[in-house]
Amino acid sequence: MKVLYLLFSFTTGGTEHLVSDICNEMVKRNNDVHLYIVNDLYDESMLRLLNQKVHVFLQNRRVGSRDKLSAVWQLTKYIRRNKIEVVHCNALMTPQLLLLKPLLFRKVKIVHTVHGVGQYEHLKKWDIALRNKLCDNIIAISKAVQKDIIQTGADPSKVILVYNAIDVRKFNPETERKFKPNRVVIGNVARFVPEKKGQDILMKAVALLQKKYPDIQCYFAGGPDIDHQNAFIQFKNEVHSLKLDQNIHLLGNVEDVAAFLKKIDIFVLPSQSEGFGISLVEAMAMEIPCIASNLYGPVEVLENGKRGILFEVENITELTKKIDIMIKNYPEYKKKAKENRLYVQQRFGIKTMTDKLVAIYK
Repeated sequence: MKVLYLLFSFTTGGTEHLVSDICNEMVKRNNDVHLYIVNDLYDESMLRLLNQKVHVFLQNRRVGSRDKLSAVWQLTKYIRRNKIEVVHCNALMTPQLLLLKPLLFRKVKIVHTVHGVGQYEHLKKWDIALRNKLCDNIIAISKAVQKDIIQTGADPSKVILVYNAIDVRKFNPETERKFKPNRVVIGNVARFVPEKKGQDILMKAVALLQKKYPDIQCYFAGGPDIDHQNAFIQFKNEVHSLKLDQNIHLLGNVEDVAAFLKKIDIFVLPSQSEGFGISLVEAMAMEIPCIASNLYGPVEVLENGKRGILFEVENITELTKKIDIMIKNYPEYKKKAKENRLYVQQRFGIKTMTDKLVAIYK
């Protein structure tokens, strides 16, 4: 099967890592796999994650360019030249680049994955209608996303639930980390977008916890995009003003997430918007006790608190209390976390997801 995965950019992020894993798994199944990146925004480190048999095409359109017609035509020529059978869109606006399907490649199957709650709210009615016409299937990554996009106009007959996944083999806990309550290490993995990912909420919780645990450590893995450079600087300034320089560490983008997770005791996902939570699943695969915002995505992943602790969205006081409870009862939460690896493998493993995608493609 000739499958093309379509993205605007390929920088360090949950969606990009997921697409990389899918590409590699599809290659292992002897498919002809293509990754098409529209804009000149990609990381060489991400490209190195791909199997050498994945055909990568870099269109190198300038970021911010309004030249959509050229992008549409170049993509159309690539699809026809390589006799692509399936195009899988993994960015919200990519279906617009497939306008010529009815004329020039109408037999090609179009699949579009929606990666977050609230995304369809920002689309025009004509854009939603276009997706309903062009796309053979629209994949929702969680029940929350499924409900959301149907309510905002997606054709229910085309919407399919397929949970995001990870390659569990990459996340091996190996040896158990020794827990030191006086120097507990908290970790977070997310793009630096505070208004969505809530890094500022966790930072303020650590400021409160530092009074009780002076040597508490919190590591943030994930860098800012172009639009959040100033926010990143302001965040560092606030850390300094709160005298937390010895407690809070900003690592920027981290290539080896598994190696990062091996160094932490507690994983916190303080998002204000989260359709799924791929980094939460990665931490669970590493058998790390987890705390997350009480949002639909994390609630599904943690089975309504059965597999971790949930706290009220944006509630710094409650998050502080929940972290304190986990520190005081760490052996109990660590024991429960050990059960999560098998759960992740069965429900959110890349092989399971790829099986479902192949069925959809066919």
